[in-house]
Amino acid sequence: MSNLLSDYLTREQLAAEFGVTLRTIARWQKLPDGLPKTTIGNRTLYRIASVRAWMEANERQSNPRRRRAS
Repeated sequence: MSNLLSDYLTREQLAAEFGVTLRTIARWQKLPDGLPKTTIGNRTLYRIASVRAWMEANERQSNPRRRRAS
């Protein structure tokens, strides 16, 4: 039998994966295109695939014009 929640992380697990605090996770959720979450009762869960998609959507290229002059 498979675990129904195997594709989800708790807030604590997600914070540990990123190496950030719970407060940072909460702040990321409040952004206009914030971290996607699922709430079941009073539990907040994060689907791993959705978190990866959110990370990819927030990927930015460095600006070549802003290189430091040597």
